[in-house]
Amino acid sequence: MSTQPTILVVDDEREITDLYATWVDDSYHVKTAYDGQSALEQIDTDVDVVLLDRHMPDLTGDEVLAEIRRRGHDCWIIMVTAVDPGLDIVELDIDDYVTKPVSRMQLTRIIENLRVQSRYTQNGRRELEALSNKMETLEDELDLEELEETETYQQLEADLKEMSDALVEDG
Repeated sequence: MSTQPTILVVDDEREITDLYATWVDDSYHVKTAYDGQSALEQIDTDVDVVLLDRHMPDLTGDEVLAEIRRRGHDCWIIMVTAVDPGLDIVELDIDDYVTKPVSRMQLTRIIENLRVQSRYTQNGRRELEALSNKMETLEDELDLEELEETETYQQLEADLKEMSDALVEDG
């Protein structure tokens, strides 16, 4: 039995899936899936991180994500996709959102950051980090002035502040 964390790489583009797998296979046990159905067949309690494409032909990444969470899997999920983020990512139960193309350094840094966070995840810190990552993604990808005018973004800011304040009080 491997003591390495397990990563499930899911993308309908075989070349991308295999590339990401080679990037992380020195440090992780890697499983690959080339469609959403295969991903759901391979997900189990051993999977620590899922790299999930959002746009796939059989089941979308959003559908795979919903099913993973419905089954009760609490793995870290990083959406790695060519789909530009919109305000809808706020509602996704993901830990990070990365727009392709992604570099090896960027991908491994995100995974390592999640691993470090997992050692210290307590009292809502994981949810705080996920909200912070979503906010950063939106700010990087969308017009900030327009974004700040949306109710969804304002709620995200308020939730982030409330959660931060609660952690400081509990800390």
